[in-house]
Amino acid sequence: MGKRFIAFITVLVFFLLPTQVFAVDYSITDVEIDAKLQSNGDVFVKETHTYAFKGEFGGIIRELIPKQGTDIVQFEAFEGNTELKIETNKFEHRIHRSGKDETIVVELYYVIQNGVDVYPDVAEFYWPFFDRSNESMYENLVVTVIPPESTKNVIAFGYDEAYEKEVVQQDGSVKYKFGTVPRKTNGDIRVAYEPSLFTEATITSNKPMRDEIVAAKQQLLDDAIAFEETREALANIAYFLIPIFSFILLLLFVRNWLQAKTKREAINRELDLNRYVPEQVLSMPTTIFYSYYQQLTPELIAATLLDLVRKGHVKTLEDHRFRLVNRKDLQEHETIFIEWLFDEMGHDGEFSFNDLTAYTKKKKNHEKYQSYYTKISQALRNEIKEADLYKKSGKYRWMIALSSLILLPFLVLFIAYDLIGAFVPTLFLFFTTIIYAIAYHPKTWVGAKITYEWRTFRKRFKNIPTNAWQALTEDEKMRAFIFCLGIKEKSLQKKNETLIKAFKSPVIGTGHDPSYAYSIDPSLLLIAAAVSTNFKRANTTTAESGSGSSSSGGGGGGVGGGGGGSGAF
Repeated sequence: MGKRFIAFITVLVFFLLPTQVFAVDYSITDVEIDAKLQSNGDVFVKETHTYAFKGEFGGIIRELIPKQGTDIVQFEAFEGNTELKIETNKFEHRIHRSGKDETIVVELYYVIQNGVDVYPDVAEFYWPFFDRSNESMYENLVVTVIPPESTKNVIAFGYDEAYEKEVVQQDGSVKYKFGTVPRKTNGDIRVAYEPSLFTEATITSNKPMRDEIVAAKQQLLDDAIAFEETREALANIAYFLIPIFSFILLLLFVRNWLQAKTKREAINRELDLNRYVPEQVLSMPTTIFYSYYQQLTPELIAATLLDLVRKGHVKTLEDHRFRLVNRKDLQEHETIFIEWLFDEMGHDGEFSFNDLTAYTKKKKNHEKYQSYYTKISQALRNEIKEADLYKKSGKYRWMIALSSLILLPFLVLFIAYDLIGAFVPTLFLFFTTIIYAIAYHPKTWVGAKITYEWRTFRKRFKNIPTNAWQALTEDEKMRAFIFCLGIKEKSLQKKNETLIKAFKSPVIGTGHDPSYAYSIDPSLLLIAAAVSTNFKRANTTTAESGSGSSSSGGGGGGVGGGGGGSGAF
């Protein structure tokens, strides 16, 4: 069964993970693209790709997606004077050149038919050699556009990664020095010449286009200026916004801390240091639940069962069996707990670990098992709510949560205008504010007192003198034992074991409190351990799990629906 599951997961991962995970290890260190414009409007392209491979490889991939109205033909590949085999699937060209741990240089040749758009007053080459579908990074990319003959009248610019990368040469050619180009980015280039250089080309449209191209270049410059102005304004706002918001948030934190500190000191002044075990305000299971992050653990289940023993509702029998004695005066969580153990899983008023094992073996019971877990947790929360242990702070928390909306538009703007230095602290403040609004639950006097008293108990109990332990009533010993069991703190549990093993339970008439049904006995250690272990196993058996998957894809995102990219196999 286990081997089949592992095999299934392996196959599933293989199909669900992106293919890049299993691709060869490579880097594209240099790419040079020379685009020679022809007088008939075609473009002869030569690309030189330098690949550095680690490990075995089968070749390189070049994807070329033509613009609308154009076509890419006569695709060839060479390494030196050796022609390489090409496998083409629509726009993807796989150039076969296998090897291992090599750096190779491959030259690609192809023709872009109708690559130059010719108008009455201008001719332009507007082309995307790569687009956001490109999965590879170019470490150093240079694109050179060469006119049919030398000329002086040139308009050249670029978009995205190609912006301000153009250098016009003396002969009218334009060199775009991209440098490093990240994966999944655009970088359309746009070069315009006199139409007289393309006498053999077909006119694309009779509409004059020079003014529109010049306006597009000017618009890029204007957008860049506006971008920088807005960026500077946002940087100035961030200079004041972040410190002011941080200061206000810090003031609120300090205020809350001082209020809690004042309350804690007042409780400490009233604390009876002669009492090791605090007075019982909540039921013991709820006290543990309240003190341990409101989590229902197997240890708390064990503590709940032993608390029912302490109160006389349940009696322990041999062979780790339990008998229900009475159902009178039960609290909500106790009613649900008894129904769960003695009615749902047990029978004839008895419950044993064999009942638990038999119940959880049946898959049809797993959902009901978890539902009882949820019901008990909710009942414990209800007792906490009814005890008014937390102040009503809904309005204050909503105010804090809504204040985070002040930061939200700036988060969007900071990232849009590449202000990472402002974005990171603003994001931190945003989440800090949200978490603060969610987590802020100030305790009432009663709630703070319960927390502080039991926290003090945890500190003092580790070093309780033997005479102080002997002086405790049987009920106090039992409550101490139950609390230490449920709180999952090893040092407390060890102290419990030491004390219980060192002293035998007193007989009736020598200190035993007759109002409680059970006295401390070393057998409790075995019972507690057995209950915890069995419910841990039951939780594991009935635990639910889920899984998911994701996928991704891309397409030609350059001008005119064109684009491309590179890879390897």
